[in-house]
Amino acid sequence: MKILDSYFFNLINSGLAFIQSKTGIIKQNSYIISHLDILILFFIISLYIVSVFAQTNLIGCISFFIPILVVINVILTSGEKIELEKCNIYIIIYLLICLISNLTSTMPAQSFYGFSKTLMYIGFYFALCQFLKNNKKYIVILLSVIAILVSFESFIGIIQNTLRVENISTWQDVSYLNPEDVLSRVYGTLKPYNPNLLGGYLVCSISSILGIIAYMYNKKFYKFSILSAILFFISAFAIFLTGCRGAYLALFAIFIGIILASHQIIFNNYEKYKNMWKKLISICSIFCIGFMLFNQKIFQRLMSIFILRGDSSTSFRMNVYHSSIQMFQDNWLFGIGVGNKVFREIYGLYMLSGFDALSCYCIFLEMAVESGIFSLIAYLLFIISILKSGICTFIESKDIYFKVLLFVPIISIIAVMCHGLFDTIYFRPQVQYIFWTMAAILTVLTREQKREQ
Repeated sequence: MKILDSYFFNLINSGLAFIQSKTGIIKQNSYIISHLDILILFFIISLYIVSVFAQTNLIGCISFFIPILVVINVILTSGEKIELEKCNIYIIIYLLICLISNLTSTMPAQSFYGFSKTLMYIGFYFALCQFLKNNKKYIVILLSVIAILVSFESFIGIIQNTLRVENISTWQDVSYLNPEDVLSRVYGTLKPYNPNLLGGYLVCSISSILGIIAYMYNKKFYKFSILSAILFFISAFAIFLTGCRGAYLALFAIFIGIILASHQIIFNNYEKYKNMWKKLISICSIFCIGFMLFNQKIFQRLMSIFILRGDSSTSFRMNVYHSSIQMFQDNWLFGIGVGNKVFREIYGLYMLSGFDALSCYCIFLEMAVESGIFSLIAYLLFIISILKSGICTFIESKDIYFKVLLFVPIISIIAVMCHGLFDTIYFRPQVQYIFWTMAAILTVLTREQKREQ
């Protein structure tokens, strides 16, 4: 991941340095301004906490202040520069194509609303990249807050399963199941209440616990490290309780990622533990397979993936995929416009049944339908670029603790992409802000490693 160095950015930073020379006195003489970093951290943590309880509007209001505060901090901090990695060019191109899609849409007002949310999410990402660049010590704090929240949601989900909460919507086809085999799908406290949303939030956030395990172990807090490991398995169990089949796929990707990453660490740094690693992985794998096979409710939910049209939920998604592909074929260049408001209106012209759809139920298809083929290509290039750089840095690094911190955002991004193959929960703010946090952490850590080299 290389940092862009051009005449354009040199010009911007030269102008910024001039402004900083005139405004630096403000930060020196104001207590609040001199502690802007703490204020920004407070707003970020508040955003994470509010996301698990509040409606979308309140979440958006809090997130709105974060990029503004970061910009103010950059302007008032002497020596602060604007930096942009080459991988981020792809996400800027993606935004520009979305803007063109907004201008060419037959429903520009509704599309502008969807574009404004996309702009807010990606603005949060760039703000966090700039903020964490000089505040890498806060990465562990952010991961700790996310780990606490994901553990909290997991416990809420287990309690809901124990109490066998009533389904508040027809989220699963139970017509072919015995009543005792019906999984009581949990949904936590996230709004709007939806098991798939909880599943998406958990798979995006659960890797943060791995970072805390490594941090506690690195600080020799072994008891807390073991406790964190227990919380990880509890959170994994809660993912099963959501009954979200896309989340099951993402969790499988997480476990595969853990096996590959731990293999790379053990076989290159701790060869004497190779046999122990093999036994531990075998035991965990057997336990996980046994858990899925002998828990009839979860097993039946997992097997419903393969009956296709035999399951009404899967059949509905297949109808949506068919209609969405037709929408894309008719609007392949710039799409129909950004956001689910536009999608819901246009989908009515293509749907195969009388049931409305909120989205394509596939984030990649959704991007292609909303803003065309080139926006999807730009977004995929961003994901591939940031993951490639992160994985290469992971392999090259000799610092075990740093490798685990790198692995946290890498596996989180991969898990969200896997989940997104069959769901569009990705576009919910609760998932978006964690996802872009992970992307920013990966960008900052990779940049730091490259500079040291």
